[in-house]
Amino acid sequence: MKKIYLILLLLSSFWVQAQNKEVQSNTVSVSGKSLVERKTTLYKAKISLNMEQLYYSDPTCKSLEDLKDKYFKELETYGVDPNELVEKKMEFIAYGYQREGTVFELETTSEEKIKKLAQIKMTGVTVQYQFKSVIDAEQREKLLKEALVNSKENALRICKAINKKLGDIISVTDTSTQNAIWNSYHNGYEEYATIYVTYAMK
Repeated sequence: MKKIYLILLLLSSFWVQAQNKEVQSNTVSVSGKSLVERKTTLYKAKISLNMEQLYYSDPTCKSLEDLKDKYFKELETYGVDPNELVEKKMEFIAYGYQREGTVFELETTSEEKIKKLAQIKMTGVTVQYQFKSVIDAEQREKLLKEALVNSKENALRICKAINKKLGDIISVTDTSTQNAIWNSYHNGYEEYATIYVTYAMK
């Protein structure tokens, strides 16, 4: 009785494997892509004031307070209010410099203000820029539709090459596109929303 049971179990296993192979042989899996076009909504500037560079290059700045005063005057000259800057002393300490210094951060929705800030060139002051870019719900829906169209085009091309006809969608896997991301300006790569689609073949 046990032998019959084992034989039936093995036959059942072989049948399932055969069915799986048949299903797999009658499907095509492809990716679909759509170019993401984001809108910049927020700018961030991280401003480091570092006395390490000043002891020989600018003897007029004898302390960090001197450097701050000098930089703030430059900001006002270019039409940027120093009161908009948020000081983050602990961030500078984490850098491990030997001399005094501090870090300020400016967040603004004004591209013009960032352009003004970028014009200020001072020894002992370095600035890093980032921008926040977003997509809304309407754009996400548009990206998904475009990616589905692209996936179908890719699947049709494969079916044509192997003399098959394209059937219905069996499964879709979406690689989530983030609603908002922060990037540095030098990261000028193209971003794509990608889905993976499995179609039946006839």
